[in-house]
This record gives sequence, C-alpha cells and structure tokens, in this order.
Amino acid sequence: MTKFIFLNNISDLRVIPQDLLKINDAKIFSFNIDVHQKLQSQKIDHQIADDFLSLNERLKIFDQIAEFLSWHSKISIDNCSLEGVNLLKIFDSHEFLSYLMPNLIDLLIIKKIIEKEKPTKIVATSQLSKLIETITKGKNIETEFFENKIKKDLLWDKITAKYNVGKIPLTFTLSRKKYLKIKNLLETFSAFFFSFWFDLKNSKKKSIVFLEFNPQLFSKLFQEMKNYDGNVILINQRRSAIWSKKSVDVIRKSKCKILKLDDVLNKDEKAKIPFLVDFYSKKIDELWKNSNIFNDIFQIEGCSFWNIIKEVFMKTYSERLSFYISLVLSAKKVFEKIDLRCIVSLNEMGETEKTFLEVNNKKIPSILLEHGFIERIDKTKRFDILSEYISFKDKIAVWGEMKKKWLINEYHIDPSRIIVTGSPRHDDYFCSKLETKDKYEKTLLLAPNPINETNGQSNTNLKIQFNESIKEILSIIKKFENVKIIVKLHPIQLTHNEEIKSLITKLDSSIPVYLWTSVIDTINSADVVMVLSPEIHATPTMLLESMILDKPTMNVYFNEEIPQYEHVRNNAVLTVSNNDDLENKLKKILFDEEFQDELKVNANHFVRKFLDNRGNASEKFASILKSY
Repeated sequence: MTKFIFLNNISDLRVIPQDLLKINDAKIFSFNIDVHQKLQSQKIDHQIADDFLSLNERLKIFDQIAEFLSWHSKISIDNCSLEGVNLLKIFDSHEFLSYLMPNLIDLLIIKKIIEKEKPTKIVATSQLSKLIETITKGKNIETEFFENKIKKDLLWDKITAKYNVGKIPLTFTLSRKKYLKIKNLLETFSAFFFSFWFDLKNSKKKSIVFLEFNPQLFSKLFQEMKNYDGNVILINQRRSAIWSKKSVDVIRKSKCKILKLDDVLNKDEKAKIPFLVDFYSKKIDELWKNSNIFNDIFQIEGCSFWNIIKEVFMKTYSERLSFYISLVLSAKKVFEKIDLRCIVSLNEMGETEKTFLEVNNKKIPSILLEHGFIERIDKTKRFDILSEYISFKDKIAVWGEMKKKWLINEYHIDPSRIIVTGSPRHDDYFCSKLETKDKYEKTLLLAPNPINETNGQSNTNLKIQFNESIKEILSIIKKFENVKIIVKLHPIQLTHNEEIKSLITKLDSSIPVYLWTSVIDTINSADVVMVLSPEIHATPTMLLESMILDKPTMNVYFNEEIPQYEHVRNNAVLTVSNNDDLENKLKKILFDEEFQDELKVNANHFVRKFLDNRGNASEKFASILKSY
C-alpha cells in the first residue's frame, strides 16, 4: 500500500494522529510554509506539494480567472434581479478571487500528485476532503479524513481594523457583522459633534458622488472641490470616511458631506427588506440545486470544482443577502432623490461600486480613477484582468500618456473615454520633498510587498526565498556602521503581511515595523528605500512614491529575468534579483553619493514621463468634475 498524508494547515498536525506521521510506508506532503517548517524542525521527511505545479502551470490557471469571475452572467437574472440589479453579481470580485485561486491551485496540485505518484490511500483533514474527493471520484483510492474544525474565512468575513489613539496603534479583528455595527455606531455618535452628514431632504443641488474614497489620501482633490457649485458626497460602506483624525480634518476643511446608506431608507422601506430576503432566498436556494449549470461553469482541466466552493457560496449569499438588498434599495433611492451628475470610483470590483454602477446603468457619467502604480509589458499583460480599465464602460482617468497609449494600443479603448489627469493622491508628495541632510546615521526603509494569493504565484519556495532575503538584508545592515533599518508594510489585509511582521519581530524586535503610518512621512524619514517584489508582475506604488520624494530606491525581484519595464530600462531605481550580491548592492546605494545622484536624476526623468500634471493633478481632475 502507498499511503499519502496531505497536510494543508499547521493545525492539521494536531488533528492527525502523530503515529501516522512516523510510519515508514507513508509519504507526507506539506501544502504551506508553516507545515513545511514544522515538519523540517521535527526532522520528519516530507515533500513540498507546491513543487508539483510550475509557475507556467499556475499562470495558466490564472488566465482562466476572468471566465470564473463573470460566472453570474451565465445565470438567468430573472431569478435574482432586484431593481434591474443581479444580486449574484454584487459579491466582491477580489474576495471571490482570493478564495477561489488557492482552492484551484491545491486542486490541481492534488490531481498531479495522484497522477504521478499513484497512491492507494490518502490521509488528510476535512480542510482538503472535498478537493481530494473531487479528484479521487471513480478511482480505486481509499481515503481517511480527520475533522479539523478550523474554517478558512472569506477575505471580508473578518476585518482587521487599524486605528491610532494618539500615538498608540491599535489593531483588532472583528467579524464582518460586528465591524459594520461598530462602524455604524461610531458614525452615528460622530454625527452629534460634526456636521458632516448629507441630508437627503436637502438634495436639490447637483451632486458628485465619490465611492469608497479615503479622504486622507485625496486631501488636495477634496480641497479643490470646495468651490464646486453643488454637493460633494462621500459614500463609504467599507472603511469609514472619518476613520482617522487626518480624514476628519480633510472633510472639515473641504465641503464634503458623508452619506450614510444605513439612514437612506425610512422605516416602512426597511420593513420590506425581510420579505424581500425571504422571496429572493427561495429563488437563490432553488438555483443552487441546479448542479448541472454550476458544474459546467466551474470547471478546470475537465474537472468540475463546484462541489468544492458550493457550501461557501450558499453560506455567503445567505448571510449577506439582506445587506445586498438594502444596498440596492438605498442606491436606487439615492439616484431618485439626488441630482447626481457624476459617480467617481477607484474600482468596479467592490460591493458598493458594483451596486451603484449597476443601478446607474449608464444613465449618468461615471469615472474610474487610476489608483495604483502599474506598468505592463507583453510578458505581464495577462495581469491586466486584475485591474478594471479593460472592462470599464465609461470614462477612465489615468495618470499619464503612457497608460493612455497602453490602453489604446493593447485594448483598442476609444481615446475619447480616456482622461489624462495625473495622480491626485500624489499631489501632496510633490510639495512634501525634504532635502536629505548629511547625517551621522543613515536610515534604510525596507518595504516588503506581500505575496497575494489571487494571482497564483504564492507557494512555499517563493516564501522561503522571501524570508531568506529578509534575513540576509537584516544581517547585512548589522555589518554596516551607523545604518538603521525601519520597515513599512503594505496596508492591504493579507495573511502574508502578518507573516512578514512576525518574521521581522522574531529576527529583531527592535526594528520599527509600521503598518498604517503616513507613507509620505515614512519615506521622508529614510535616506534610501528598498522594495521587495516577489511577484513577477508587481510594480509596487512605493517605488513611484520613493522616486517622487527623491529617495534613491532599490527594487529586489524574485525572478532571474527582470521584466523590462520603463522604470527599469530608465535605471530610475536600482533593480536587482534576490540572487544578486545584495551586500555590494546595498553598499553602493547607501554610500555611493555619485550613484545616488544618478538614480535621482533618472527617477525624476521617469516621473516626468509617467505622471502628467505633477503636483496639480487634483486641480486638473476637479476642473473636469466641476463641468458636470
């Protein structure tokens, strides 16, 4: 008998009997880095399951993602349409993708292991049971599963809230339901002290709506909108528009008003929601029973994975249906009561954005504003499906002519739909440059970009390389006299972010690790910036921001072949591989002033090419919005 043991989570080691892990006739496979490291520390022989799937095979899986993201378009909306909005479509696309991609990766890894190794028995926990049963169906393979009660949540089932109380950072994790309740209570409480709230009764003026904007990042834009002869309205369902003192200050100094969707519907309208929930629940429950449709839609390499995701789908729509219905009804009333002239959003993947754009149905203009530093070449073009520009049907506001040309040449987008504004969120950067003074001590800002599971590249060996590079960098810095290191993590809610923080704290607890501090202030406090880019398509926004602020910047790729982006070809940053001699590279960028000056000149040249309206993009964008 060839017995295989699949370990998907560190908790599996507490569930599966220890004697099974130590028998000689069992082959053990680790499915993540935590399990691998634990088995390694215990000197238990095992194989890394990720090794069975190459990068090219992972990218082929990624290429099919667009088809799965639009699954709802293949279902008759007669069953689930409310006010012309398909309720199935509202599910956050990024959240769906962050759940789906790891499951598809694991499914095809298991498929390859079974095809290659031909086991007669597989032992695992309930976390992998559905994937294994999908692959072993009809095969003469015995299975034994042990119950692991730890469930993997969807991305927004639990929300990590980060706030500063004075100088004290607070982080706490809440269920989605509790988070929204607390957010609502805090905003209601704030209404007593501030006159930020938009009243639908006083809505005769023309209005522009900003969906899910962080006022702190767009302070200059909202200041420029101060003399707009209409209402400037913020609608924030995810993070509150008054989440920090700085965001409160921005709203106070501008003429923005916050519209709380929870308060849009009156008592009678809210009373109808439970009946609508009951009505649509029955329709959607009937829909789930039609397995043939979903087996055809959710299929990869001839293998249906509907049974793997079905339970999560049913649970998610059951728990969120009331929220979705309330969101649609509230959005509809906003359109009825307010003279809306334009909708501005940063994406069309989120629940708020999807709902408003669907309810609008192209009746009034909408603008998608570019919000991150993304460069593309032919090799990384496939990752454009993660951005909205190629599918958005109305106006697109981009940062510069380079992006406009890319969209026209590669996707044949009508040039009249593309507005070149520059980046309003970076206007503050151009007036925040600080002269680097000769100091006895130099500061290196390390900015590790986390590995995101949505693009299929996350795997054990990549994380090992990533961890080893961090260890090497910290070790090198200790060799240098009078150089200190600080760390700025990406604010995105990802498991790998927490892993990075934990690793750095374990290696050296004296190193400051910043999560949500001001990016401008953090970069300005450093002499040199070092970015880690483990994903082959990544062009972290920290690169551009460091270039704008005149900081010599080094970018470490985890791939032998460095993509020849414009900023790479222009030598705007020192771009290296993680296999290069990092010690000599760090010496050069930290201590060679002539080289630093050369980088700054090249960076300024690139920024001028990449960004239009540098420092006054808000003024440009506001002038366009005021014309509506």
